[in-house]
Amino acid sequence: MTRTGKITLYIAFMLLSLACLLPMYAMINTSFKGQREVAEREFLNPPSAPHLENYAQAFNVLKIGLKNSFFVATIATFLSILLGSWSGYFLSMFRFKYSQPVFFLTAIATFLPYQIMLVPFTQFMARLNLVNTHAGLVVAYIILNTPMAALITATFFQAIPVELQEAAALDGCGPINFYFRILIPVSLLGLVSATLLTFTMIWNEFLIALTLTQGPFVQMATPVLAGMKGNYAELWHIQMAGSLLASLPPLLIFILLGRYYVKGLMAGTLKG
Repeated sequence: MTRTGKITLYIAFMLLSLACLLPMYAMINTSFKGQREVAEREFLNPPSAPHLENYAQAFNVLKIGLKNSFFVATIATFLSILLGSWSGYFLSMFRFKYSQPVFFLTAIATFLPYQIMLVPFTQFMARLNLVNTHAGLVVAYIILNTPMAALITATFFQAIPVELQEAAALDGCGPINFYFRILIPVSLLGLVSATLLTFTMIWNEFLIALTLTQGPFVQMATPVLAGMKGNYAELWHIQMAGSLLASLPPLLIFILLGRYYVKGLMAGTLKG
């Protein structure tokens, strides 16, 4: 590539990066504005003075939702990864007649839009008396995310030689011990990748959290955040401050464990 072409490519990438960062800038900028500046709808202009009280008001509204989101996302992620990794272990290590069709159906369940079954799913949860409960949210997210966890972990498990399990069996290591003592440590990067992805998807999910809950004591952060816009006045500054607060937990997790996530994705790509 010529020098002119490289410069043009770099400029194009810089413009795309700026376009991607513009909404984040508008969110942070608006979160420091006052009510009068928000009413002027000049979201890109810097605030005349930072209004830090916006974050205090947003946190007071969001604190129960953040606690609910952390509680539900943590438990649902743990159980989804546990059940999904067991399923991935079964699909990748135990060959049977219909293993490939089952794996294909798992992939379909992973990418199938859950919105198409939202009404019957809500009716099903209502019959189990799980609507407007933390347990109902946990069960819902386990059902929705276990196929994805199974698909991701099975991709890593398939790269492990079957001879390793056979050698472990000769030494008296059963399937359960093999799973915990050998398979988990070997595939730790894949499990970290699946855990981060599942936690982030549950934390940011909106439709299930809105449909299965009513009232502030059970709702997760995303429905509460959507209601912070205001009914009679546009409270964009409060909502943007709340958006920044709600995005901090998954952001901090990715900052701490992001390198393992990237290594896991790369390892899965190389193994595939």
